[in-house]
Amino acid sequence: MRQSRIATFAAGAAVVAVTVAGCSPSDTDDDAGPVTLETWISQDMETLFPGDAGSYDPISVLDVVYDGLVRYDPETTEPYNYVAESIEPNDDNTVWTITIKPDLTFQNGEPVDAEAFARSWNYTADGDNGLYSNYFFSIIEGYDEMQPETDDDGNITTPGAADELSGVEVTDDLTLEVTLSSPFAGFATMLGYTGFFPIAQECLDDVETCSKQPIGNGPFQVTEWQQSQELTAEKWADYPLEETPGYDAIHWTEYATGETAGWADFKAGDLDLSFPPTAEVESAKNDPDLSQRYVEAPGAALTYLGFSFYTDGPWQDIEFRKAISMAIDREGIISSLGSGQATPADSWVVPGGVPGGEAGTCEWCTYDPEAAKAALEKAGGWPEGEKLQISLGDDEAEVEYFTAIGNSIEEVLGIPYELNVDPDYFTTRAEHGYDGVFRNNWFPDYPLNENYLSFYAAGSEQDSQFGWYSKEFEDKLDEAAAAPSLDESVALYQEAEAILAEEFPTIPFRWSFSATYYSERLTNVVLNPFSGAPILRAVEVAA
Repeated sequence: MRQSRIATFAAGAAVVAVTVAGCSPSDTDDDAGPVTLETWISQDMETLFPGDAGSYDPISVLDVVYDGLVRYDPETTEPYNYVAESIEPNDDNTVWTITIKPDLTFQNGEPVDAEAFARSWNYTADGDNGLYSNYFFSIIEGYDEMQPETDDDGNITTPGAADELSGVEVTDDLTLEVTLSSPFAGFATMLGYTGFFPIAQECLDDVETCSKQPIGNGPFQVTEWQQSQELTAEKWADYPLEETPGYDAIHWTEYATGETAGWADFKAGDLDLSFPPTAEVESAKNDPDLSQRYVEAPGAALTYLGFSFYTDGPWQDIEFRKAISMAIDREGIISSLGSGQATPADSWVVPGGVPGGEAGTCEWCTYDPEAAKAALEKAGGWPEGEKLQISLGDDEAEVEYFTAIGNSIEEVLGIPYELNVDPDYFTTRAEHGYDGVFRNNWFPDYPLNENYLSFYAAGSEQDSQFGWYSKEFEDKLDEAAAAPSLDESVALYQEAEAILAEEFPTIPFRWSFSATYYSERLTNVVLNPFSGAPILRAVEVAA
C-alpha cells in the first residue's frame, strides 16, 4: 500500500486549534458527582484491539483510549506530533527516525517507548495473526517475509517465515529507525492511524482480554464493556499530555445496526449526541431549539459504483460506463432520500478535505440524459431482454439509494435492472462473484489524496477488486511515492487521479455529510474530518 503526508515533523509542532484545556474534575462541584458524556455506538463493534479495529465505532473509542505518534488537526487535517518528539526522514525518504517523548506510560505503568511501538507493529504486520490493519505495514522492509501462504479458502497452509519487520529497529529506548521497502515522502502522515498505536506487553500476553478491555496510553481507560449493551471509560488520573478533557467519564450505549443513533433517547435527554432518522431530518432542522445545538461538516467517505471487468459485458466499453454515470441523477436522489445529508460526487478524492483533493475531476459525473443516451448508442446499446445486475450488501438505507440509482438509469437509458441484495456482499465481492455493477465505499485512513488512489493499485487484473488494471496509473503512483518532497508527491498523485478519470473504471456517486445534534450540556462540539464523529477530546460537558 502506498501512504503519505508531511515529510518532516519538527519538535514543538503547533498544537491543534481544538486542543482541550478544559476544567479538571477538581474544578467542579464535589457534590455533583462525576461528569459523564453520554453517547452511542453500534452493536456490530467486536474488538478494541488497535491493529484489528478499522471501522467508525472502535476508532472513535480508541481515539480517547490511545495516543498515537501524531494526531490530526480537525480544520486542516494536517498531522502534528503528539507522542512523537520528532519524525525525520533521510534524503530519499526511505529511512525514518522516530523519537518518542520521554516519561510516558501505559495505564498499567509500562513505559510507552520504542519497544512498545515495535512490538505493536510486528504483531499487526504478522499475517499469521490475520488483523485488519496488516496491509498498512506492507511499505516497511520485511513485510513480505511475515505473510503466510494460504489455500483457496484463505486458510493458512504455511506460516510466514518471519515474525518481526526487518525494517523496524529499536536503536535506543526512545528511538525507532524505520526502513521502507521504497521511498515514500508521506510516511509520517499514516502514523496517527489506529493500526500504528503502541501496545503494552501485558496486552500482547493476553490479546483476547485486551481486545475487550484495552490497556491504553490515552486520557480515558475502559472500565467496563458489556458487548451489545454499553461501554464505559473513565478519565485516567495520571494522563500527562495536553489534550485532557474536563469531564470525568464517557458512557456509550450500543444500538442495533441500522438503528439511527438513539434519536428517541436523545430527545428524552438520555444521550448527549445523536442524529435523526431520515424521516425526522426536516422536523429536526425546523425545530428552533435543536437548530441551536447542531454542527455539520463535509464528509470524506466516498460511495461509488464499480464494474465487473473480470466478466464480459457492455461495461468493458468506456462509453457504456459514461452512459451509466450521466444517467444517474445524483442531486435528485440525494435530495429526496437523504434530505441533503450527502454531497453529489464528481471526483475520486474528497475536495478540499485532504491535500490534493479537488472537485470536478470526473468529467462524466453530471446528470445529462441526452449525453447519456448518445454514449450508450456509441457503445452499441444494451443487450435486449437482459437486466443490469446492481449488487450491494444488506443495508436498508443503501438499498433505497441503489434502487433510486437503478430507477434513474432505467428511466434515462431504458435499461431494466435487478437489485441483488447480498448478505455475504464482502465475501462475494472479494471472490469476483458479481456480474455487472456493484456498490463500493471508501473511508480515508489518513489525510492524503494517495489514500483514495492506492486502493486501485492491485498489480494485476486478477488481484484487483474490479478486475481493472492500468500500468500507466500504477507507474504514476510509484513516481508520486518516490517524489523528494510532499508537495511534489501530492501533485503527482493528482496526475494519477487524472489517469483514473480518463480510464473511468468506477463511478463516483456521493460524498458523506457529517452532522450531529448535541444536548444543552455540551459546548465545543467539533467533528472529526475523516469519520465525521464528534471529537470527544474537544467536547466540553457541563455538570
